[in-house]
Amino acid sequence: MIKLPKQQTQSLLAVHGWSGVLLGLLLYAVICTGVAAVFAKEISDWSSPLSRPSGQELPTGFDAAYRDLARQVDPLFLHEVFLFPTAGGRWNVLFHVDEKDAKGQPVERGTEFELDPKTLKPLARRDGLLDEIADQRRSNAVADFLVDLHVRLHLPNPWGLLLTGTLGLMMMVAAVSGLFLHRHLFKEIFTLRRRGGLLTARDVHVVAGAWNLPFAFLLAFTGSFFSFATTIGVPAMAMVAFNGDIEAATAALTAKKLPEDPSPVTPANLDALFADARQRGGARVGFVSLEHWGRADARATVQLEAREGGLLNTAYLYSLASGEFIREQPFLGHVPSTGNSLVLLMSPLHFGNFAGVVSKSVWFALGFAGAYVTLTGMLLWTRRRQEQRSWRIMDRAVHLVGYGLPLALAVAPYAYFLLRDRGPHPADTQGVLFLAVAATLIVCAAVADDLTRYRRRLLAATGVALAGLPLARLASGGIGWSAAWQQGLASLLAVELALFVAGALYLRLALRRSATDEATPAAGPAMQA
Repeated sequence: MIKLPKQQTQSLLAVHGWSGVLLGLLLYAVICTGVAAVFAKEISDWSSPLSRPSGQELPTGFDAAYRDLARQVDPLFLHEVFLFPTAGGRWNVLFHVDEKDAKGQPVERGTEFELDPKTLKPLARRDGLLDEIADQRRSNAVADFLVDLHVRLHLPNPWGLLLTGTLGLMMMVAAVSGLFLHRHLFKEIFTLRRRGGLLTARDVHVVAGAWNLPFAFLLAFTGSFFSFATTIGVPAMAMVAFNGDIEAATAALTAKKLPEDPSPVTPANLDALFADARQRGGARVGFVSLEHWGRADARATVQLEAREGGLLNTAYLYSLASGEFIREQPFLGHVPSTGNSLVLLMSPLHFGNFAGVVSKSVWFALGFAGAYVTLTGMLLWTRRRQEQRSWRIMDRAVHLVGYGLPLALAVAPYAYFLLRDRGPHPADTQGVLFLAVAATLIVCAAVADDLTRYRRRLLAATGVALAGLPLARLASGGIGWSAAWQQGLASLLAVELALFVAGALYLRLALRRSATDEATPAAGPAMQA
């Protein structure tokens, strides 16, 4: 038990309460979308599968296919090439070069091919600036919409990252202040009274919040790191040590500078190079960077996925002229270090992707608890202050975001399935539909005379929307369930089942009546994943 003077307790209570009320709605949006983003890969594979499964490994014979593609692009674009997997096992090959636009601003321009992993034939070709190329990608659109909303709330850079980073700091404040406020913490985490009403609602909030405190702090810390590292950390270091030259600061951090030699050379075989990397690291290739293709100073950085059950991935640097291994390439610095390992830990600890579906499921459950704690905390706070008109308005806003956001997120993918092969980019159509649903719900919240009924209707609508997503995918020409089973598309069938179950749970919650309806929200606001 932590004992504090009364004045300090009141001060902490004010910090804990107002930090949750002022930014809690945005934080709730970030947590909810983060819960869904844990399964971003599975969502991408589900929404845009290929007709046959792939192990998402670079297939044998890639070297010949790559050389054929390299002959089809502007030689300038051979300056740097990225290879990376996308939805359904596809592999994207992005040729690009750094340039200056008419205003002297740095831009990146290139050509991207999307390859079928079985035949290595191009499924699509995209040309232009990198932002334009990204806008033309469609296979990952559903997951990208969720991830972008989670990472920067669809706001322009760097403002979106700065806002989500601030929300992460706020979450850390709430976690630390909550630890000190719960003076009987070890007693409260096992206390759940069943008398109904506000008392039970408060107990559920405290139990969920207390058990989730370490995880909440972990997510807040790692999320803030991702938001602030590139928006504040690197620019600040560049300003202090490199006269504002961000490229020089980045080069010093990554230590990838090697002697230059533009002499023409026939590059080594990529298949042999990737096989050597897999043997050294004991894991699959996850990302490849090729620099100065066709020159004597050409090199390849091959990043492997983490080994099964491991936390850290490994990258190796090779000479493309000879195919020889040069060194293990740390993400930061010249040699492997503790600092480099700590930075690499941030991603698996934030996304929970280090042990496959098992760790993702745990992160999903803990993230769901975080969303529940955030929503119930705001509802409990506003419900106890109903005598003030401003707090009654806030109560409507909490209901709107708490139960309207899952509905808007569940409806948005319908735009992708209905319009993905025609019209604007799916990210735009999903955004328009998302905003249209949000605007409709705002009007409904403003005129609703019974928030309990309003909440139940939102829960029911969300259940219908979730259960209908598999049918929308089928109606858009997607592969059928029987064919998916025969072709081993297990992740697609698993996502379909999860959507049906989540929809059924939402409908059950909408129909449930209990004495605590007026005091506590129905569990389930983050089940849209």
